[in-house]
Amino acid sequence: MKIYVAALLAMIVFSAPGLCDNGFAVDACVTGVDRTISKVASGEFDVTLTLDNITICGITETLASDLTFVSTTHPENKVRVSGQKLSFAVINETQVTYRVSSPTSGTPEITGIWIDLLSDSEGAVGGGAAPPAMRHQTTTVEAEQPDTPGFGTWVLIAMMVAAYLCKRR
Repeated sequence: MKIYVAALLAMIVFSAPGLCDNGFAVDACVTGVDRTISKVASGEFDVTLTLDNITICGITETLASDLTFVSTTHPENKVRVSGQKLSFAVINETQVTYRVSSPTSGTPEITGIWIDLLSDSEGAVGGGAAPPAMRHQTTTVEAEQPDTPGFGTWVLIAMMVAAYLCKRR
């Protein structure tokens, strides 16, 4: 009976980190930022960014040259506007809404990227991979630090063996 409990515990411990890394679409593992654009007045549009399973995120939107940033519902201290680029720091929120104006008719062209700071994943707003020019560039300090693959697994195994030996005595 003890061996079955130990085997079950080992399966739970070793399978948990890989649950989101399978090839299947699991809703709890899908992350990203979607964009919805809706016309609110003549020449004005509300842009809503919806975050899926992201807790701490940075989003940068690049507006087309004919667009002008008007306002946002996001807190002022978490927004940076620089020319045609808007940057949002998002913590524990599921939506960011901002307004743009355009002298031309039609749907405005907006591109953007997001970076999930907890999982270190990134992508293009609306889906897909982030463009290569906008991706995170590794610094020399990050490149010099070697990873120790499997260290956590071996520590866990050693702890389980130690616990088993202590229980046996």
